[in-house]
Amino acid sequence: MKRNAIFIAIVLTIILGGCVTVNKDVEAELRATLVAVNVEQTVQAEKIAQLNELLAQPTATCPACPTPEPTCTPFVVTEAPPTPTPAPTQQSTGSISGKLGYPSEGIPPLRIVAFNTYTGEYYWQNTVTNQTSYRFSELPEGSYHVLAYVIEHPSKTFYAAYSNFVKCGMTASCLDHGLIVVEVKAGQETTDVNPVDWYATDPTVLGWPIDPTIKWD
Repeated sequence: MKRNAIFIAIVLTIILGGCVTVNKDVEAELRATLVAVNVEQTVQAEKIAQLNELLAQPTATCPACPTPEPTCTPFVVTEAPPTPTPAPTQQSTGSISGKLGYPSEGIPPLRIVAFNTYTGEYYWQNTVTNQTSYRFSELPEGSYHVLAYVIEHPSKTFYAAYSNFVKCGMTASCLDHGLIVVEVKAGQETTDVNPVDWYATDPTVLGWPIDPTIKWD
């Protein structure tokens, strides 16, 4: 840029000077300057051409990397688990079984009743004529008294029970007619519970319960 300014100043001096005589040394220097300026302009022109050529070339681009497709985990709505309900408590049960008898020929139909001595609940079953045994299955655990009642002719003073008299052997020397407590245990059967004590003169005096399945007057 500085040389261009000098060249322009010289040219203006020549033009304005008109008829001014320029000596040979000055003229030679002027010519040399012009040559140098021309050379520099030529070099600059070549550089500009090269630059334009570079700019005209297509820009190299990096190979495009494949963009991974976005993935998402599906959100699955699940129902809330049902609230567990407690299973009903199963009551432990056991069994009672025994023989039947009657102080006469043949055995009439009887109603066998098992009384829970703590809760007062009772369980009963009917037998048929000359049935010689019975069995209560699935009785809840607990303590029981077992008694027998005549179905056809119910009575408040004549019925039988499993008592100490039976346990003693029902002989003349056996005087205790008190009820025996029968224990029922889970998964077990209590056998030989025989309600055959028909010899108590007044069971109600002894505290034996009358048939609870009958509505007495």
